[in-house]
Amino acid sequence: MTKDLGIVICNFNKVDYLKGCLETLYKSNFENLSYDVIVVDNASTDESVKFVKDNYKEVILLENEINTGGSGGFDRGIRYAQEKEYKYVALLDNDILLEENTIINLLKYIKSNPNVGIVGSKICTMDNQDILQEMGSFIDFDDKFNVKTPLKSHKDDETLPEVVKCDYVPACCLITTNEVLQKVGSFNTDHFIYWDDMDWCTRVKKAGYEVHAINSSRVFHKMGASNHTNTFGVYYFERNRILFYLKYLPDTKVKEFTDSICNWFLNSIFFSSLKGNYATPKSLLFAIDDLFSHNMGRQDNSIFIKEEQINPFEKYNLTIDDKVCLYLTDNMITNRKMYLYLKNFYGDKMSIFYDKKNEKLIKQNFDEGYIISRNEFENRKFDRIFLPLEHILDYNENILSGDNYIYIDQFINVVSYKEMYNLKASYEMHYNMFKNIYQPVIEKKFKKVRNDLLEKDSLC
Repeated sequence: MTKDLGIVICNFNKVDYLKGCLETLYKSNFENLSYDVIVVDNASTDESVKFVKDNYKEVILLENEINTGGSGGFDRGIRYAQEKEYKYVALLDNDILLEENTIINLLKYIKSNPNVGIVGSKICTMDNQDILQEMGSFIDFDDKFNVKTPLKSHKDDETLPEVVKCDYVPACCLITTNEVLQKVGSFNTDHFIYWDDMDWCTRVKKAGYEVHAINSSRVFHKMGASNHTNTFGVYYFERNRILFYLKYLPDTKVKEFTDSICNWFLNSIFFSSLKGNYATPKSLLFAIDDLFSHNMGRQDNSIFIKEEQINPFEKYNLTIDDKVCLYLTDNMITNRKMYLYLKNFYGDKMSIFYDKKNEKLIKQNFDEGYIISRNEFENRKFDRIFLPLEHILDYNENILSGDNYIYIDQFINVVSYKEMYNLKASYEMHYNMFKNIYQPVIEKKFKKVRNDLLEKDSLC
């Protein structure tokens, strides 16, 4: 007899998180649903397999002989679910904690909305459970050619919408239907990890369905450390991002996309070298070259250990006794990241200030730190004022400035006001060289990859 729901969990060497995921999953409210839990293990070398076998004999355990990444793990689980013909299929990350009604609310929603092909949960961070990691995300096809997560770093409160109609939801916690899987198929294993769920959701939308995220279903996700010691994340994210856009962009946007990628590559080379980190741009070059050579899937030889970077606190002779102020802006992702980064050095001694125009946004989503008034900001003599930017190159003459200002972006590029002119002049020289020598070669290669992808799709 066909069961209602197959729940697929992909795992690799995270037994401690898998314990929490399975514990909260089995405490969930399934009402009268019949279901199976399927754990796909990617050749873990920890105690993951033993833990499942010893403690959850009812779990269907699929053991891969090698690590096939998130793409390969979910692909195997999805194909198993298709064979068993579950009416609905859920995909879960192994490092989440579920609430009692997380699954049932997703299922009720997709049952009552036949136009929806995938529905995903609201995702909050495990370490700060009232802060959003994601709730409905979008793919920018027009400007920065990247993912957009508008609600990231916002508070999980009554101001959130009940439903977000979006471009994709991550395979952190979602439900789809057997009908969708029959029409669209499984994950693209070329990715190994990253951009696989974006690719899959895009195919679902192209098949005529909608993708939604809902407020009534919530999980807590253990976000990975932002300061990785190797280039694993940047390699797979950037390689697969380029693959995605070359596959799905309209012809009219390919030139603009190429310009954007070349700018990103140039920025990585330029700013990484300033910090003494050559591993990141090298891995990016390998990512582009592997894409050109169709070396997809897992590529261990393209991942490098990062060098120890120049410490900005030492570079600018900063001490924990400095009188400092963080000037918050209208970008909550950057605000929160910079606050946590600086707090790690200054502790609770840092003052916080924001403009009147950003008051509603900040008060609604930010209650950390010592907020000072405009009078205090203007009259206290701060040794340093940190102004967050999305990127250092966003600096212009209209931005607040002064000898005691330090500009810092979400990539931890740090530049003092006194350095800004020389930095931008040096960047301009590198920009002209890159654009006239290297970019034409990249453009030629991108066209070849895109033509190959389009030809492959036309044969399918």
